[in-house]
Amino acid sequence: MTTTRKSPIAHLVADAPTPVQAALHHPVDMVKLGAKGPRLAEWAEQHALALPVRIYDTRPVGADGVLARVGAGELILECQPKDELWARLNAALEAAEAGVYRVEQQSVTLVMQGDDAEGILAQACAVDLAREPAERMVYTQVAGAACGVLPHGEDGQRAYRLWVDYSLAAYLWEALADIAEDITCAKTPD
Repeated sequence: MTTTRKSPIAHLVADAPTPVQAALHHPVDMVKLGAKGPRLAEWAEQHALALPVRIYDTRPVGADGVLARVGAGELILECQPKDELWARLNAALEAAEAGVYRVEQQSVTLVMQGDDAEGILAQACAVDLAREPAERMVYTQVAGAACGVLPHGEDGQRAYRLWVDYSLAAYLWEALADIAEDITCAKTPD
C-alpha cells in the first residue's frame, strides 16, 4: 500500500478480546511498496538504497518498519510514511530507468507478539518458526493461507510479521484469533 487505506479487518481487530489483541496486532499506520526488475541491485546502489545482502534477508527500517529482499531482483519496504527511506524509495522509483519497476503491494500485515506468539504459530504452521533466524523471511502457510513470515527480535522478545494476501486477511485473523483466545483462556482461571 503506498498510502494508508481502510483495513479489511479493522472491525475484527476492534471486536477481539484484549488478550487476543495483546498477542495479535494489525498495524494500520504503515505503508508498503515494492520495486522489482533485473537491474534492481545496480539501481539501488546508484540511489544509495542499502539492500539486504541475501535473498529473504530483511533489515529494520525506522521504529517498526522492514525492508525485505524477496528475490534477486525484488524488494518490499513496509514502514511509516514519515520514515526517510519511504521518501527516498519513492523518489528513486520516480526516476527509475528500464529494468526497475514500481510494484504496488496489496498484502495485509499481522504481527504475532508476546509470550503466546510461538504457541499460536506452532498450532497454525508446520514450520517451527521459533527456530528460524531473525531478520530472515520465510514463505510458508499459516492456517492454510500462504504468507511471508518475518521473524524479528531475540528469543524471549520475538515477534513475527505476517504478510498475507488482502483477500485472505479476514480468514487468517479469525483463525489466529481463535487459537490465541483458546491459549489465553486456558491460562486464565475461571
